Amino acid sequence: MVDPRTLEPSYPTHSQFYADWQERPKPAPAPEPDPDALADVIADEPIPIADSDIDLPTAGTEAARERLASFRDAGLRRYADTRDDLAAAVERPLEAVSRLSPYLAAGAIGIREVWETVTNVRDAVDGDERRNVDKYAFELTWRELYYHLLAHTPDLATANYKQFPDEIAWRTDDADFRAWKRGETGYPLVDAGMRQLERDGYIHNRPRQVVASFLTKHLLLDWRRGAAHFRERLVDHDPAVNPGNWQWVASTGTDSVDVRIFDPVAQAAKYDDTGAFVREYVPELADVPAEAIVEWPTLPADRQAELAPDYPAPIVDRTAAYERAQRVFERALGKRNDG
Repeated sequence: MVDPRTLEPSYPTHSQFYADWQERPKPAPAPEPDPDALADVIADEPIPIADSDIDLPTAGTEAARERLASFRDAGLRRYADTRDDLAAAVERPLEAVSRLSPYLAAGAIGIREVWETVTNVRDAVDGDERRNVDKYAFELTWRELYYHLLAHTPDLATANYKQFPDEIAWRTDDADFRAWKRGETGYPLVDAGMRQLERDGYIHNRPRQVVASFLTKHLLLDWRRGAAHFRERLVDHDPAVNPGNWQWVASTGTDSVDVRIFDPVAQAAKYDDTGAFVREYVPELADVPAEAIVEWPTLPADRQAELAPDYPAPIVDRTAAYERAQRVFERALGKRNDG
């Protein structure tokens, strides 16, 4: 949206990028080209049909504009209040969040068109509605940051953006990685997110952060492995946004916090306290009370076996894994040398 050549080449945090970005003019959408100016494309082969077991979004610019218009009318003015509500994500998935990411990633709709639509609404409302629309507009700027970083950092998908005095001591446990991919970690919110990815080719943003944090912090597996799996499975995979988000969550990117760790139990308690999201994707827990779903990784093993004998036990201890991640990252940052 903003020409990256008018900004600094490197930003350590989103807030610093955002301060500069706000000062730059935002171009209007480019006019549609005259059809006569377009090249003729002639091919004997039909357009291939995607071979996928995922229920793909309707393709094309018309579908993208319909999705934008639907969200503008039904969800945009409530976005800040619903964006992290995982029960709403199950009950009203096309209102709680925009679900525009596949269209933006594929270029079916331009970011300038989305920005113009959002800011037109923002300028016409006030109070709580203005707050909600402002939040969505703000979230779009994360995409701007990651495109800016990729423009100036071509190895964003393969190398840590942030420099560390020492190497991060990533683990290489393939069994843990497979359990994470299958959604069988014994952490309900993590598993629900990974199973949503497998079923839908998409993960809601809140569990998307949680599953990435769990892989890179609780399991201490390299963020590049997770980013590669997302690249294979996400309908909305984007070569700038995917690695940018993974690096932010992994504490190797533009986060202002040195070591951020999402506690999957606390996240479930805050954003899925009724268990609606987990039950949608983890049928083994369909009949388990909400409180037990939230606290599952901390329940005694006999209680877990009684409530859901077919659901896996946690593959890692919640507290021990949290503390291990803190130690490993603090060593990499040069903040401790206790071996």
